[in-house]
Amino acid sequence: MYLTKLQNLIGFIKTIARLTLPITTSFLAMGIMGVIDTMIVGNYDTMQLAYIGLANSIFVILFTIPIGLLNGVMIRSSQKFGARKFQSCGKIYNEGKKYALLLSIIFLGIGVNGEEILRLLGQSPEMIKHGGEVLRVFVFSIPFILIYVNANFFLQSIRRPQIATYGVLAANVVNIIINPILVWGFFGCPAMGAVGSALTTLIVRILLAIYMLTYIHRMRKNPKLNKRFGLDRSYSSWWSDSQKTRQIGYGVAIMTIATNGSFSAVSNFAGWLGEQTMAVFVIMINISSLIAMLCFSISQATAIVVASIYGKKDYKNILTATCAGFIIELSIMLTLITLVYLFPRQIFGFFTQDETVLSAIIGLINIVLLEVFVDVQPMNISAALNGQGDVKIPTIVQIISFLIVRISCCYLFAFTFALGLRGLIYGLMCGGIASFTLNGCRLLYILRRYKKTEA
Repeated sequence: MYLTKLQNLIGFIKTIARLTLPITTSFLAMGIMGVIDTMIVGNYDTMQLAYIGLANSIFVILFTIPIGLLNGVMIRSSQKFGARKFQSCGKIYNEGKKYALLLSIIFLGIGVNGEEILRLLGQSPEMIKHGGEVLRVFVFSIPFILIYVNANFFLQSIRRPQIATYGVLAANVVNIIINPILVWGFFGCPAMGAVGSALTTLIVRILLAIYMLTYIHRMRKNPKLNKRFGLDRSYSSWWSDSQKTRQIGYGVAIMTIATNGSFSAVSNFAGWLGEQTMAVFVIMINISSLIAMLCFSISQATAIVVASIYGKKDYKNILTATCAGFIIELSIMLTLITLVYLFPRQIFGFFTQDETVLSAIIGLINIVLLEVFVDVQPMNISAALNGQGDVKIPTIVQIISFLIVRISCCYLFAFTFALGLRGLIYGLMCGGIASFTLNGCRLLYILRRYKKTEA
């Protein structure tokens, strides 16, 4: 009995690891693309860097929310794949395409009024004018981002995550070639600065969308694959048919808003504590975000596997698959945390050469790394719940944990107890602990319910 459970666990570890590698590579490649953009524009002109940074802070919100809304495509398609209802996967993909078009119109409509958004945020006339120009170019890439994401979610659900990886790696090469030409104005092109970098982003994302559509079009032209995955299945009743898919997306989008919103609020608290505290906090969040991004890719792989198991109605293996994802996540996280602990000066030195800031963050290294450890723990639990289509309660939990517990505790520890930056770190941990505990209890409750049903 125990040998069978161990074999199942090892099998799920291998499955999640195979999915994690291409998904993680895609995430890192996307991140590197943004770093390269920043480096090229920053070396061109400091003010241009400010314009693209300001525009990007708005643009991130405008495309991460619809991506969250589309997340249901991956979950529902994975469930159908697990249930061996392969033709439903193509139907869900086609519904996702129409939904992506609708979301593109909405968020593009918001984004083209970027100057008004910046004006409402109290930016200077110079920043409104130039930041708005950059944002206007950025937002036209939203439809192509959503086309790419919808196709990628579908391919991930049918166990082909490597297709997106190839595309993103090629996109990095194209970005490195085109970006300096448009930013600096080489080969007779006018120097466009930040607008040139945004235009490069638009071109690269158009190419990525075309690449993904071409791949799926070739699948459709293949009679065997077309029949297997139902790529021609599309109905006028797609809106009512996709209700469950959209409901999952609503939950994921709200979770994203809750997480990002809590960090924005806590960042504001750090600003109240002074420039040096803010600098230390920004470095800490950058390190935390990098590790969290890697762990998020593992949680996505876990969600796909759990959704597939759920589709098979193999409920007894849901906990085993969740544990398998947790083991992979824990291994990678502990490796990265150990590297940061052993080489803090070298790693934090990439962000600043200010000795005061470096000394401050190195002095807090223990609780900083503890906060990173705590902060990523809820991801795998949330992924396991989302994989089962359980969204409503986990969404409420995330709102309570991050928008109420985290923000309240950060303010309480930092200002009421006068612990400053250390208090903010404690408050961040409280949010993570609350999310892990409440969602963990929710998962155990659902698993017990399955056990009673089977009995």
